[in-house]
Amino acid sequence: MIKPKALKEGDNVAIIAPSSAIKKENIKIVEKSVKSLNLNPVLLPSCSMREGHLAGPDSQRAKDVNDAFKDNSIDGIFCIRGGYGTPRIINKIDYEVVKNNPKIFLGYSDITGLHLAFNSICRMTTLHGPMPSSDSPYYETDEYTLNSLKRALFTNKPLGKYTPPEGEELEVVNSGKCQGEIVGGNLSLLTAALGTKYEINTKGKILFIEEVGELNYIIDRMLMSLDLNNKFKDCAGILLGTWNKCKPDEGYEDKIDSPLSKIFDDILGKYDIPILNNFRAGHITPQFTIPF
Repeated sequence: MIKPKALKEGDNVAIIAPSSAIKKENIKIVEKSVKSLNLNPVLLPSCSMREGHLAGPDSQRAKDVNDAFKDNSIDGIFCIRGGYGTPRIINKIDYEVVKNNPKIFLGYSDITGLHLAFNSICRMTTLHGPMPSSDSPYYETDEYTLNSLKRALFTNKPLGKYTPPEGEELEVVNSGKCQGEIVGGNLSLLTAALGTKYEINTKGKILFIEEVGELNYIIDRMLMSLDLNNKFKDCAGILLGTWNKCKPDEGYEDKIDSPLSKIFDDILGKYDIPILNNFRAGHITPQFTIPF
């Protein structure tokens, strides 16, 4: 894997919007958020654009990604937010440019689409962590989240043992030991990439999965899609993240969704690999920044 150089105070960080748009009045919050890390934010055009549910046209959002990697004055790249949009631009990315100009790349949620591409095609490490326009700007976020993010951004040393936030202990689905690269991200995006050249490779790797705002039976369906594609059979272990606002379907009187614990046990528990739940990363705070 290509490991981009760590950032240092005063570095220029490109802010891009490869997915959904943000409100114009929130741009100042983004700038203040990045400056609170003693970094210099450089907002690219997509940050102030909107086209339907997207932050500008596909061509512009892809251009911003390419330009951010190509520009030698840019030291790192932060995605402004998730939402939806990366599947529409991944065929427009210049992966040779990315591979030849590795940089810290940060985001989560819909940004999973770019994590998958950069990890597999470019063999470049990326960071799954909080974005500057999330619900908790860096200058307001909790100490756990901020310290985890800073360790990932400003040092290339191993991050060491994971210590969960207070009161959020890991849950054992299957016990055991394993080692390997961590890959993964948002479950919806992992499922959407199946059958494409960006499909996740889990063989010998530790697979991280998280989701937000989905009904339990839909999570069951997406996990089964991964299972039918042998993504659990070949991996070394599984880290189940957080499942914020995921709940049983209550739309029909005669429909009773299984709890997530049973879904995990049914689909994943049959594999003789270590599996942990409640790894605090994804659509929550406090959250841990994961190097993929």
